[in-house]
Formats: sequence, C-alpha cells, structure tokens
Amino acid sequence: MKLVHFSLADQFHFGMLTDANEYIDLDTACRDYFGVNPIKGADPSRFRDMRAFFSGGAESVEITRKITDYIDRRRKMGWTPRAATGARYLFKPEEGVKLLAPVIRGTKIYCLATNSRSHVAEQNKPIPRQPYAFARFFNSLVGPSESLILHSAGTFPDVELELAAVIGRTGKHIAASEAMGYVAGFTIVLDMGYRDLQYPPDSPVDWVMGKGFDASMAVGPWIVPKEELGEPYPLAMELKVNGTVRQKGDTSDYIFRLPEVVAHLSRGITLEPGDVISLGTLAGAPGYEFGKESRKLQAGDSIDASIEKIGRLVIPVKAEAPPRPAGPGTPPTP
Repeated sequence: MKLVHFSLADQFHFGMLTDANEYIDLDTACRDYFGVNPIKGADPSRFRDMRAFFSGGAESVEITRKITDYIDRRRKMGWTPRAATGARYLFKPEEGVKLLAPVIRGTKIYCLATNSRSHVAEQNKPIPRQPYAFARFFNSLVGPSESLILHSAGTFPDVELELAAVIGRTGKHIAASEAMGYVAGFTIVLDMGYRDLQYPPDSPVDWVMGKGFDASMAVGPWIVPKEELGEPYPLAMELKVNGTVRQKGDTSDYIFRLPEVVAHLSRGITLEPGDVISLGTLAGAPGYEFGKESRKLQAGDSIDASIEKIGRLVIPVKAEAPPRPAGPGTPPTP
C-alpha cells in the first residue's frame, strides 16, 4: 500500500497508488464505499487527508484494503469507478497526475546525525551515547515530481539516503516499548546539505545553513504503512548518482533504532501525526571532510535512491534560477 499526495489540474488529492499504477482519491472512494456498504458508526470523512488517515491506525489500513477490493469488483463488472455523487476517484498517470511530497504541511521534521556504525567508523568518531538530532523545516522539502535545487551560497552540496518514519499518533513521554504504536509508516528521504556551510572554518557546526536551504530535502515517493512493511530491520538501501553507487547497506547498521529515537525525542517534545523522523545516513556520505571534490552535486545530476519494501525515489538536481532583474522603480532585493 502506497499512500500519496498528488495533484491533477491544480486540485490536491490524498490517496494511494495501486499496483496497476493508478491513483485513487481515498476521500471520495471512502464515501462511495460506505454509501454502498453502510457500517454503523462509520465515519466517511476519515480519509479527508493523511492526518485523518493516521488517526485511524490499523483500521484505516484495513478499510483501504476493502476499498481497493470494492474498486476491483466494480471494474470487473465493467463500471468506471465513480462515487454516487458523480465525482471521480480513479486517475491515470497519463492524465497529468503530479506526485507530491507525502508530508503534512506544518509538521515537524527530525533528522538523526551520526546514527550508523559504518558512518561513525568512516569519520573515526566514537559511538554516540544517545541519539543526536537536528531539525529541518517545511521550506526545505520537495516531492517526487520536483527537483533538489542548488544554491550559489554553498559550494559543496552533497546528498545522503535515509529511512524515515512518519508519526501517526500524538504522544509525549513515550516509552521505547510502546513507541512503534505511535508510528504510522515509512518513506524515503534524500538529505542534501552544504558541507562548507555546515562546517564553517573555526566555527561550530551550523545545521541551519548546512541543511536548511529551500528545496534541499526530497521525501517520498509515498508512505508505506507499518502494517504493510513489517519489521524495518534490516531493509536494503542503495543510493546512486548518475548511475554510480555512492551508498549501499541496510537499516541494521543504525545505532539507535526507532523505538529509542521516539522515546528520546518525546521526553520534551509532543510528537504529532505527520511528524517525520529521518533515521540518518550510512557510510559513503562524507566528501567535504576528506577533500572528495567528486562528491559535489552538479546541476543536471540524477539521484536514484531505493529502500527495500518501500521503492525508489528518483530526483533530478537543478541550479537555482537567477533573481529577476528589478524593473524601473523597483527597490533592489535585500
């Protein structure tokens, strides 16, 4: 099951991508399903967006399975899936569907640093005693139909592949033993940063300038519910740039696993549905520290990331468009 955000003719939809590579608007499909299959106490608005879906937990996943079976039965009978209201809820890629980042606007984004044994070893650092996290912001996100953008302010852009978890329930002071009950699903993250800005000369690490630029973190292409994915350790991971493998390993390399990370963050932070926790990179990320000029991303590069049981996220790299010249009487850009 692949939960997605997508748009068609500038209309936003929450739904899923089927095995037949078709897009279902789950909100409309759910209303139609309950209209034909009435269930006492059923809430037909439960799929109005991804946050509502997450709040339903495993029941949302089960109802989605029933909806897809219902659609398949209708199609075998020769019907075009359409709600009783006349609204369509099944779309094809060739109609111009644009796949968006499967992230709820305004949610919090946490990224783990130095969280794999192989990455710690290649940097010759000690194993950390507790999870080490920094925050990203919504401005940095792009979806599967967009590009990572290179900004002229940084001179050493690099990229890392990471497994990310998406929170499904509100919680604080969560015990590690209960943490997976707060996880909704998993997705792929491409974490691009500017090493020269992250490690400025004679200064502390600067996470905001190194990792906070616009369009510097790709998420997607979808979220796989935990009920579908199963155990997230180990999952094979591979990152290629222009066809050349840069990272290869699996999630068993992570030092702090998801239950420990959720427990650590929730000691003082209320985790909410849609929050993203990116679990960190494997070996093969450093370039700037070791003078590997070949690791710099260039405009025109293609990044191909894959994680077992989730899929592939393929993202191009583009240079930031130059600012438009000021017209007569227009004050200069500060």
